[in-house]
Amino acid sequence: MLKPDSFAFRYAEPLPYMLLDSMGWQSASSGSYGNKGLKRTDHGHVIFQYTLSGEGIIEMEGQTHTLQEGKAFMVKIPSSHHYYYAGGQGKPWEFVWLNAKGEDAVRMWDRILARRGPIVSLQNESQPVARFWELYRAVAVERIYESAPLSQLLYGFMLSLLAPDTSIAPGPESHPIIKKAKDYMKYHYARNLSLEDIASQCGISRSYLCRLFQHKEGISPLEFLRRRRVEAAVTMLRRTAVSVQDIGRMCGFDSPSYFGKVFREYLGLSPRDYRTGKLDHPYDTIFLE
Repeated sequence: MLKPDSFAFRYAEPLPYMLLDSMGWQSASSGSYGNKGLKRTDHGHVIFQYTLSGEGIIEMEGQTHTLQEGKAFMVKIPSSHHYYYAGGQGKPWEFVWLNAKGEDAVRMWDRILARRGPIVSLQNESQPVARFWELYRAVAVERIYESAPLSQLLYGFMLSLLAPDTSIAPGPESHPIIKKAKDYMKYHYARNLSLEDIASQCGISRSYLCRLFQHKEGISPLEFLRRRRVEAAVTMLRRTAVSVQDIGRMCGFDSPSYFGKVFREYLGLSPRDYRTGKLDHPYDTIFLE
């Protein structure tokens, strides 16, 4: 059974990947708890802290944010921020936290901050929270202290923060409307599909379909469709003798010029050049994400 604790890791030699410096699960109930980002000495580190109950405060960039249940902050050391316990109506501030270091950690943190901002709302079932508990369990219960397996879990946690949707943890099935739309596009990519066609198959409006796709997948439905069309074209170019023009038509592109333009956007060369092996490794199948 998991219980509050804290753990720190010190490595005998520099290692060329992201490292877990420390992590924990604790409560603060005294005004003495707090940290200022410009006074800390652990430069080159990044911090994630997620509120389980109660509330704390963080001040950054001239703004004050209340960190209630489900709120997380993400900061770099050094940076101008100050987080602390400020009473919270007499209730302790219960939270989990993670401190990582290394060039990869800072590089990924910059991308995460650019995408999410320093304050995020996360459900308990979200991917990042689930990944955090997976890492915490590995340390607290399984007593895994070796750098490589911990870093592998740490990379998974970081990538979860970059995922298009962090509100729901990975499961056996995606959103049913998204799944229905994807299946329809995968099986009918050769048709001249419009947003209205796809939305109609799902029983929703085109605007709702676009919002749902953007929220869950981070792309538009038509972007998903273009990727599937290019994937199908790649396989036909490499495995059949059908003309390039016919392949474009069979994969749902309404003109040879548009087919060439889209293909080049994804793979950096024309369909004809891909067929003739102008890449070092012209694979027969490519998955576009």
